[in-house]
Amino acid sequence: MTIKQASTPLTPVQVAWLGALLVSAQWPLWGHVLTWNAIAGAALVVARVALPPQWRALTRHRRWLLPLLAIAGALGIRTELGYFLARDPCVEFLYLLVGIKFIESRDTRDGTLLICLALFLSLTQFFYLQTIAAALSMAPVLLALGGALASLRAGASIAASEWRAQLRATTRLILQGIPIAALLFVIFPRIAGPLWGTPTEAGGRSGLSDTMSPGSISDLSLSDAVAFRVDFNGPPPPPALRYWRGPVFSRFDGREWRAVYKLLPGRFVPRQGPTIEYTVTLEPHGKVWLFALEHPLSLPRSPSNDARAPTTSDIAYLSYDQQLTAKVPVAQAIRYTERSSLRDSYSGTDENPRESLQLPLNNPRTLAFAKEMRQGVDSDRAYVNAVLNWFHKEPFVYTLTPPLLDRDPIDGFLFDTRRGFCEHYAGAFTVLLRAAGIPARVVTGYQGGEMNPDGDYMIVRQSDAHAWAEALLDGQWQRFDPTAAVAPSRIEHGLGSAMAAGEPVPYFARIEMTWLKDLRLQWDAVNYQWQRGVVGFNIERQRDLLREFGFEDARPWQLVAVVAGAVFFWGMLVLGATRLRRSRVDAEVALWNALCRRLGRAGLERAPEEGPLAYTRRAGQRWPQWAAVLARIGERYAQLHYGPREPKRELILAELKTGVDTIPGPRALNEGSRSSSVTTVQPETIE
Repeated sequence: MTIKQASTPLTPVQVAWLGALLVSAQWPLWGHVLTWNAIAGAALVVARVALPPQWRALTRHRRWLLPLLAIAGALGIRTELGYFLARDPCVEFLYLLVGIKFIESRDTRDGTLLICLALFLSLTQFFYLQTIAAALSMAPVLLALGGALASLRAGASIAASEWRAQLRATTRLILQGIPIAALLFVIFPRIAGPLWGTPTEAGGRSGLSDTMSPGSISDLSLSDAVAFRVDFNGPPPPPALRYWRGPVFSRFDGREWRAVYKLLPGRFVPRQGPTIEYTVTLEPHGKVWLFALEHPLSLPRSPSNDARAPTTSDIAYLSYDQQLTAKVPVAQAIRYTERSSLRDSYSGTDENPRESLQLPLNNPRTLAFAKEMRQGVDSDRAYVNAVLNWFHKEPFVYTLTPPLLDRDPIDGFLFDTRRGFCEHYAGAFTVLLRAAGIPARVVTGYQGGEMNPDGDYMIVRQSDAHAWAEALLDGQWQRFDPTAAVAPSRIEHGLGSAMAAGEPVPYFARIEMTWLKDLRLQWDAVNYQWQRGVVGFNIERQRDLLREFGFEDARPWQLVAVVAGAVFFWGMLVLGATRLRRSRVDAEVALWNALCRRLGRAGLERAPEEGPLAYTRRAGQRWPQWAAVLARIGERYAQLHYGPREPKRELILAELKTGVDTIPGPRALNEGSRSSSVTTVQPETIE
C-alpha cells in the first residue's frame, strides 16, 4: 500500500513566479491567436495574481464554472476558425486552458504541471515564426522558469525580496549553458527538415493564389512581406529579365482565371543563350509552386556540395507549362539551387493549345474590337505588336487602386475606366489575342527584386507580384508584358517608380532610400543569416561543417567522446572560475552572506541598516535554541570585519565557520525539528 504525499498550498510568491512564467509564454502568441482569446487567456493569469479576493470568491464554483469556460472557449474557437483538429485551433485552446488551469491551481503539484504547460505553450510560437526576435522572446520565459522552479523548491521559506537573486542565478546558469547548447546543436543528428518545421494551414500564409481576378494581385502588392530571397552565383540579371515564373492560368470564365491541371510532364529548355545560377530561400506560402527565373534548365537541387545530399526529383517536377511545382505544399522555409535560361520563349510544338483559345461569351465589345484590329494586319506577330502599341498610345493608367468592375470586366476596363493593375492588363491582353485566334495564357509570379547591399543578396517581396502573358507564335511560347507598354518604369525600376503621387505604395517599394529603410535592410541581412545558419541548419549543412573541422568520417562514438570531453572541460572551467571568484571575497564576508541568505529564506530578512550584532540578536529571539550560537557568530564577524587586524585571525575565522555550519537550513529552522535534540554549541573562546 502506497501513501500519497500531500502537496503544500501555493504561496503568494510562488503564484507570482508562475504568473510571470505564463505571461512570458503567452505574449509572443498575441499576434497569432484570436484577439478575444488573447485577452481572455492573459486576463485569467493577471486575475489569479493581482485579484486574490475575487479568486477566493470563485473557488466555491470552480467545479462547474471553469469547465463551462473551457467549453465556451472551444466553441468560440471552432466558430471563428471553422475547424478544430489542426494546428491553429489547438494552439488557441492550449493558450486558454493554461489560464484556466492557473485559476484553479491550489498546491505545488498544480504548479509543477503549470510549468510543463507553460514550456510547451512557449514552444508553439515557433510554429509561426523562427526569427531572431522569436528566439529572443524565450529569454523572459527562461528567467521566469528559474524563479518558478526555485520558489517551488524552497516552499514557504522563500521571500518576495529574493527575486533579484533568483534572476541573477538563472542568468548565470543560462550563460554557462549556452556553449554546451551550441555544441549539441551542431553535433546532434539532424532531422530531414529545418528547425521547428511543422505543417501549417494554407490560409495563414500570404502569396500568390491559384486563381486571378481583377484586384487580386493589386491587393497582394500592398504588402512588404518577403516572398523569397536569392543568392546569385555571379552578377544578378538586369531588372528587365527578372521574371520569376509562378502559376500559369489558361481557363477563363469571363471574370476569373484558373489553372488547367494535366498529367503531362514538361520539357526543359535547351541550354542556349545566357544562363544564370542562383539559390532561392523560399518563405512558406502554403501552396505547391516554386519560383525560378524563366526558364529552368533542370529540377531544383540542394544548395549543399555534398554528393550524398538528397536530390529534389522526388519532391518537385516541371509541368507542361514550364511551372516548377512541389509535390507537397511549401509549409516551411526551403532552400534550393536552380539554373535558368534568360530566354523569353520556349518550344510549344508538342502541346495542344486548345484550352489557350477558349473564351466565354461575355465581353462583346472586346471581341468585336479584336476582330476589327485583326483585319488590319497580315500576321499573328503583327497583331500582337499592334495590340501592344494600342496599350502604349491610349490613355491607360497603371494604378494600385483600380475601380471595381462587375459585369463584363474586360469591356469595362478597356473602354470605360482604363485604370488597372498588372492583372487587368495581362488578362485583357490575353483575351484580345484569343479573340484573334492566337493561343495565349496568363502567367503570374514576381517581377523585379531589390539587392540588399549589406548581405549581397536579392529580396523579392509580395509587392513585386506581377502578371504577364505568353502567346504561341511560330511554335514558340513567347513572353509579352502589356504592363511594360503602359508603365515601362515598373519593369525597369520597380513598382514605386510607376505609381503616381498619392498611391498607397508599400514602404519598401518606394524609390527613396531613408535611414529607416536602410536600417531595416541591415536587420533583414542579419535575420537572413539567422535563417540560413540556424533555422535552415539541416543535415547537409551539418555535414559541410563537420567536414571543415575534419570530422567527415568520424564514427558516432568518436563524436560522443568529443562532446563529452568538451562538456567536461567547460564544466571544470566554470567551476574553477566560480571558486576563483569566491576566493576574491573575504572569507568572513562570504560566511556572513551565507548565513544571511539562510536566515532570509527561513523568513527573517536582514534590514539594510541592521548591523551583525542587532541582526543575530533578533534571530536569537526567533530561534531561542540557537541564540547563543547566533550571538557568537555576530560577535566574531564584527570582530573580524570591523575590528583591528587580529593576530589570531585564523582561529577566529575557524570559530565563525563552525558557528555558521552549525545553523541548520531554512526548513529545519521553521519546523523546529532539531530544537529538542540539538545541544547548544559553545565555541572555544579566543583570548
